[in-house]
Amino acid sequence: MSKQNGEITYREIYSQPGAFRAVLDTLPQARATLDKVFEERYDELIFTGCGTSLYLAQTAAYVFSLYNATPAKAVCCSELYYAPDAYIKGRTLVLPMTRKSVTSEVRMAIDRVRQLERVRTLAITCDAGSAEYNDDILLCPGIDEKSIIMTSSFTAMVLMAQIVALHAAGRTEALEALSAVPALADRAIPQMDQLAERIVRENPALDLYVTLGQGAYYGIASESMNKMKEMGLTNSEAYYTLEYRHGPMSLVTDKTLIVLLPSPETAEADAALLRQMEGYGAVTASLGEAADRVGGRYVLPIEGGLMDVLPVAVIFSQLLGYHIALHKDIDPDAPRHLSLAIVLDQQGSRKA
Repeated sequence: MSKQNGEITYREIYSQPGAFRAVLDTLPQARATLDKVFEERYDELIFTGCGTSLYLAQTAAYVFSLYNATPAKAVCCSELYYAPDAYIKGRTLVLPMTRKSVTSEVRMAIDRVRQLERVRTLAITCDAGSAEYNDDILLCPGIDEKSIIMTSSFTAMVLMAQIVALHAAGRTEALEALSAVPALADRAIPQMDQLAERIVRENPALDLYVTLGQGAYYGIASESMNKMKEMGLTNSEAYYTLEYRHGPMSLVTDKTLIVLLPSPETAEADAALLRQMEGYGAVTASLGEAADRVGGRYVLPIEGGLMDVLPVAVIFSQLLGYHIALHKDIDPDAPRHLSLAIVLDQQGSRKA
């Protein structure tokens, strides 16, 4: 493969520490916006998005629920558009998460729910144009991805979602501790790059990639699944870790890679599951804050707790997808059938 192939995506993967610093630089403005938004009391928060941004919403909803008493959930934009009354039951803050403000399904969903008097919207976005159809926005600045694959836009919005959760909870010290994330990413990305390349090189026959995680890591696992499909055009799956025993493990062979994203609370059960999958022939890897306790054929601990590791862990799947693509002689900069944003015509068909 030409060295030009994948160059844009690869460069943008490595740019993510800078994106984290840019988000953290907006902290005073973000907190001022959040003070205004949370002057009101809400019965519930709904995080929403499409595709990668839905997986982002899953992570954001979990993190908010972890630190706050107000319930939060993730709902895809099409569900909010077609059946808003099924999800919005009281005073609700809806948080669309989007890289591009022109994504049709995001705009359709927000226009629909804003017709309800009990809804306020707060966009977490990389595009200032989102202000045109939301009550408030939190802008992740300076992100203008040329790659069709979402990289820094995803991780920057994860970090912004953490800011929302911690600020709403009054967790000032934890909020300030997020300043460690850019340096952690600087250290971790080369290590993850080397590991991803090694896994693909040492296991060239892999044909099924599975990512497992509980809690906040389930959304990250889902996005990891997406990266394998988008970049490597390969079969990939994601599950809550312990759900994998309930049917999906039937597909495990010696051509299966299982990547597990553990936390200290789940490490013992995670380790037992990986040992079982190794018994069925799977290639196994663990990555994250408790990886050294879980084991696997490939192990990469990432220092720090949940809030440090969460924006960084998904970068491994970006790099794994990149190296799968190179192995299969696919250009990661030109994923099949995809574009920077899905824009539909009035009949609901995708525009050319």
